[in-house]
Amino acid sequence: MNAKLIGVLAKITASIAMAMSVYHLYTGAFGAPEALLHRSIHLLFALTLTFLVYPFSKIRSRRWLDFIMIGLSFASILYLFWNYDYFITRYPYVHPLSKADLILGIILVVLLLEAARRCIGLAMPFTAIFFIIYAYAGPYLPGILRHAGSDTEAIVDQLYMTTEGIFGIPLGVSATYVILFVIFGTFLEKSGGGQFFMDLAMATTGKTRGGPGKIAVISSSLFGTISGSAVANVMVTGQFTIPMMKRTGFQPHFAGAVEATASTGGQIKARPHSCSPLLRFFIHGYPF
Repeated sequence: MNAKLIGVLAKITASIAMAMSVYHLYTGAFGAPEALLHRSIHLLFALTLTFLVYPFSKIRSRRWLDFIMIGLSFASILYLFWNYDYFITRYPYVHPLSKADLILGIILVVLLLEAARRCIGLAMPFTAIFFIIYAYAGPYLPGILRHAGSDTEAIVDQLYMTTEGIFGIPLGVSATYVILFVIFGTFLEKSGGGQFFMDLAMATTGKTRGGPGKIAVISSSLFGTISGSAVANVMVTGQFTIPMMKRTGFQPHFAGAVEATASTGGQIKARPHSCSPLLRFFIHGYPF
C-alpha cells in the first residue's frame, strides 16, 4: 500500500532517498567499502524507505508501527557495524551464537519478509517462508527431499552472520550495480529522456498492428542502449507502455509480461538470431 507522504514526513523521506543516491553515486565513482558494510548500508536505506513509503496502515495514528520497524532495522544492522570485527573473524557454524545474535537475526529476517510483502505482495514472502520451513522439516521428508535438517541457530547463522544469506551476492549486485542504473533511469525520466524514447517509438510503430506492444519493444531497446539494468528499463519505460497497452485492450498480465520481456531483451547485445523472438513480436504483433 503506497502512501502519499506530506509535510515533515515527506521531507524526511526525500532526504533519506537523496542521501541513499549520493552514497551510491560516491561509492560508484570512488569505490565501495568492505562488502558486508556496503551491503548493510544499502539494505538499511532500503528498509527505511520501504517502511516510510509503504505504511502498515493509511491511518496516521498507526504509523508508530512503521517507526518501530525502522528502529528495529537500525538495531539489527548497526549491531553488525558495532561488532564488525567479530562478524568477519568468527568461524560460521562453529562459533555459537549469542542471544543478541539470534534475536537480531530473527528480527531482520521478519523485517525483510514484511518489507517484501508491502512492496510486491505475498508471493515472495511465502516462497521464503516455504524454504525456511523446508530447512526445519528435512529429516521428516521422503526420498530425495530428505536432508539432515537445520535448527534456528544454524539458519540465523547462515542468513544473518555471513555473506551467503541476506548479505549475499544478490544484495551485492543490487548495492553495486542495479541501484546506479535505477538512479540514472530516474534522472533520465525526470529530465525528459524517457519521454523522448517513447515519442520516437510511437512515431515509428504507433499506428501499426499491435502498436502499443511494439512501442514497448522499441522504447525498451532504445533505453537498453544506455542502461544495463532491466529493472531501470521497466521503471522508466514501463510506466508509460503498460498503461498504454491496457487502454488498447491488452490484458494486464500480458502487458506486464511484454514490458518485462522487452526490458530484459533490451539489455542483450547478442547475435541477430538470438533476438528473433523479439523481432517476431515486432513484425507480427503476437507473442513468441
